[in-house]
Amino acid sequence: MGILQSMEKLDATNFEIGEERVAWEGLAASCSPPLRRFGGFLLIGFAYFVAITTAVTVFYNLFGERSFAGQGISVPHAAYYATMISSFALAVGGYLIWVYKSLRTHGSFATMLRRGGLDPRRPTVGGLRAYSDEQLLALRARHQKLHGKHKARFERSFGFHDNDGFSLGPLSARPGTFEMNSLRVEWEANLILRAAEPMPEVSWWTEGRMGLLPRQPDEARRLSFALRYTGDSVRELKRLYGYRTDRWYATVPEGKLWDAVRDLEDAHRIQANLASRGRLNR
Repeated sequence: MGILQSMEKLDATNFEIGEERVAWEGLAASCSPPLRRFGGFLLIGFAYFVAITTAVTVFYNLFGERSFAGQGISVPHAAYYATMISSFALAVGGYLIWVYKSLRTHGSFATMLRRGGLDPRRPTVGGLRAYSDEQLLALRARHQKLHGKHKARFERSFGFHDNDGFSLGPLSARPGTFEMNSLRVEWEANLILRAAEPMPEVSWWTEGRMGLLPRQPDEARRLSFALRYTGDSVRELKRLYGYRTDRWYATVPEGKLWDAVRDLEDAHRIQANLASRGRLNR
């Protein structure tokens, strides 16, 4: 809610890039994976069922009436059914409350983005400026592995295509480089050329499952995105040139060897950095 309160103070009809990214972050943050959330609430309901069932069983054995000394007491079936129903109601009720709050927050940020002249369901209609280099590279690496309608969605939404200047194994572009700027220009030009075609919408449900909206490029998220495309590049290198990286000097072509080693070292460095951050946050 802190993001929402800070954005409500903005009266400008056109956002600066920093304000726009904050608004997109709020919209994306309200779209947690719904099925994963439902599974979490079911686990809470199950834990509640186990705890209450145990408590009811102990209560009846301590305070229930026995026909004769030493006899165990069976818990009435009605008590089990009541516990089961209340547990299910807790799980479903909690999930529905979360859905309501999530949709409400999503609607609030969508209204703010519309007020700023943006389309909350089509984040790339005006270009790719809200996306960091790291996120675009991570999305392009995902596109490499997609097929069918999902691949077509990425191509129409971001301007990607199989014959653009991006490649894995090794990476052809890195954040903040001339090659990355060239890719941005190429992708945005492709978006302009296809402007007459309908663009798929990114709804609350779609974002929760696919993660397509722009995200705030803080350090942890940059590292997370970088690990995705760097890891994909290393896996492609291993597929092409062997899983024994100590043998790459003999299997990787000379013109690609330096970049291949760079990708491998970057992947190890990013993993170590994220692991150390995880330890510090405990």
